[in-house]
Order: sequence, then C-alpha cells, then structure tokens
Amino acid sequence: MRLAGEVVDVVEAGQSAGVVLDRQLDVSRGDWISTPSTIHETQRFSATLAWLDTEPAVVGRKYWVRHGNRWVQARITAIESRLDIHTLEAIDANQLAVNEIGHVIVETQQALPVESYQSNRVGGSLIIVDPATNRTSGALLVKGAA
Repeated sequence: MRLAGEVVDVVEAGQSAGVVLDRQLDVSRGDWISTPSTIHETQRFSATLAWLDTEPAVVGRKYWVRHGNRWVQARITAIESRLDIHTLEAIDANQLAVNEIGHVIVETQQALPVESYQSNRVGGSLIIVDPATNRTSGALLVKGAA
C-alpha cells in the first residue's frame, strides 16, 4: 500500500491510500478488499427500511441502491412488516408510506459485501434512490442474508 507516496503496511479508516496488487484484477472504486473469509457477498438480504419518499415503497419496483461508493439496481422482494411507532409492534404490510419503518427483503442485481448493521455500520447501511426522480427514497439497515 502507498500512503502519501510512501510504502506502508497499515492504513487506518479515513486515510486515502493506494493499493498495489501482485496480479491483474478487475477492481474499481467502491469494491472491497479483505481477507478470504472476512466478508461474504450476497444478492439477497433482510433489512430495516426507513421510507422517506412520498411515493410508497412497494414490492417489485426497481430502485438503485448505494452501498459505500457502489451503485447497483435492486428491488424490494417482500415487505414483511411495518413498525407501529406507538406500540412498537410489527404489523403486516404490503407497502410503506412516507416516514414509515418496516422489515423488508431486498434483492440486488449484483452481489454486495453487506454485513449486519449492528456489527458493521458501514457495511450494513445503504440508501435507496428512485431511478425515475433521482430522489433518495429510503435508508436500509441490513439485518443479514435472507
């Protein structure tokens, strides 16, 4: 690795470093580099969704999700419940309206290195963007692979 032009063995979060690889790999901005068993990629995960858009979140609609610096297409494949903010109970739901929070299943077009938000805030958070309006429609907190 290179940091400010010097070869280093360790960099810390927040530092901008260059990585020199020992072979040709297709690596681009937003990709993650880790030891072999540290992070697992998945195309399907469960998450808590905080919905921000005036258009409701519905099953099957396509969105863009941003995970770190990476953008991929995704869709909500299931809305399992909505949180009643007065009783904190999970209620059956088939859509989420503006300012509602629910438990959803998301499927992405490409695998992402997501982790539980509880164990890794960076690896476990994503935003959802409506491709028609480019509005940030929601925030996802990953629970785990589905």
